[in-house]
Amino acid sequence: MLNIATALVAAVLAAAAASPDRKPAALHRFFDLQVALVETRYRYVETSAGATTANQWQHKETFKGAFKFDAKGRYTVQALLGTGNGFTASWDTTGVGTGEPVWDFRVRRLWARAVPVDGLELSAGSFDVVRGETTEIMSYDNDAYMQGYRVSVKRPAKAFFDEISVTAGYLGDFSQPNVFERFKWMDNHNYTQALVAKRVGKILAASVDWTSVDHVDTVREGVRIGTKHLIPAVIDDVRMQAYQRTDSPTGTGLSVEAERLFSTRAIAYGGYAHVDRHEPLLNGDRYGLGHRAYVGGSINFLPELMLAVFYTHAFANEYPVANHQRLDVVLSYNVLKALQQHQLW
Repeated sequence: MLNIATALVAAVLAAAAASPDRKPAALHRFFDLQVALVETRYRYVETSAGATTANQWQHKETFKGAFKFDAKGRYTVQALLGTGNGFTASWDTTGVGTGEPVWDFRVRRLWARAVPVDGLELSAGSFDVVRGETTEIMSYDNDAYMQGYRVSVKRPAKAFFDEISVTAGYLGDFSQPNVFERFKWMDNHNYTQALVAKRVGKILAASVDWTSVDHVDTVREGVRIGTKHLIPAVIDDVRMQAYQRTDSPTGTGLSVEAERLFSTRAIAYGGYAHVDRHEPLLNGDRYGLGHRAYVGGSINFLPELMLAVFYTHAFANEYPVANHQRLDVVLSYNVLKALQQHQLW
C-alpha cells in the first residue's frame, strides 16, 4: 500500500546517498529492468443515474523486467508484476474513501521472447495485446493480458510495413490477474489477431488490425498525424481511431484526440469518443461505453515525479452509462528513472 511506496522511495534515496557511483554491472548482464513505478490516485466515478460508485484514494505498483539468457538479450523471459484484481484493473484501494484497503500484487504477465534475427520476434506465454496506433479507447484496456503465441516481423526495408504481427491464443479469465492460474488456457484458442502498421517519418503513423474473439470479428484502424509542422504552436498530434464489429450484434466506434506538448515536461490532450452499447466492457475503464468528451494532461515536477489529471463526461446516451462522469488525479514516482538519475542502474 502507500507505506510500500514510501519505503521504496526511501530505499532509492538512501542507496543513492550511500553509493552514488555504483552500478550493478554484473546484474545488467542477466537482468533488464524496464519499468518500476509507484503511483497513487484519487478517483471519482458517477453513473448516468447520479450514483457515486467510487470516491476513493488508490495505489498502484508496477514492475517489468526480463531475464536475459544471452548478453544481447535476444532470448529472454519477460515478466510484469503489479497490483489490481482484473483485466481492466491495476489499482488497489487504500481504505481512504470507498473500499477497504487491498494489496493484490501478482505476476500479471509472463512470457518467453526470442529474437533469432533482427526484425523477427517470437513470443509465447501471457502478454499484452498489440494495439498499433489504436489506444485503450477503441482497443483493450492498458492492463489487458492474454495467453498465447505471437510472431512479429519488423523489417520495413524488406516487408514495406514497419510491423506485421500475428497472434493466436486465449482471451479470458477477466477476474484472474494471477498468470499462474491462467496458464491452463495455453492450449485453448478463442483469439486471433493480425495487425500491420506503417510510419512515414514523423508526420504519419497508421495501423489496421483484424481481431476475432469467440468467432466475433472486429476491424480496428488507427492514424496518428504529427501536425506541429502544419499548425505551428497549436496542436502537435492528432489521433483518429475507429472500429467496426462485423458480427451480430454489429457496431462501430470512433474517437478523435488532439495533443499539445507545451514543453518536455508538460502535455495536454482532449478529445471525443464513442463506443457502441454492445461492445464488451474490455476497453479502458476510464472511457467505457457511449458518447463522451474527455480532457487530460500531465506535468513532470522532476524527471521521476509526474502529476497527471484526467476528466471525462458522457452525453447524449439513450442507455445507462456506468462511467458517466469521472475524475482521476494521479501522482507517479518512477523508481527506475530515479535509479538511473543517481547512477544506480
